[in-house]
Amino acid sequence: MLRDYITEPWEMVEYPIALSQGWDIGSGITEAMCKNLTLRLKRTGMKRDPANAEALMTLAALRESGQWDRWWQSAAA
Repeated sequence: MLRDYITEPWEMVEYPIALSQGWDIGSGITEAMCKNLTLRLKRTGMKRDPANAEALMTLAALRESGQWDRWWQSAAA
């Protein structure tokens, strides 16, 4: 049931801890980033197949999230 899906993991949501760490708890930042990433693929004249578009979005997300170097270091290991 939907009610169980929402209420069972509720104790894992630690808003006070997240706020004390300065973390964002809303979805606005995530939604804005998704919009920015997809807009970069939709510029005039750009045509990509789904597999290449997904790869480009993954690379852009790594760069934008500050995880670029960490990901490449783990991939090289």
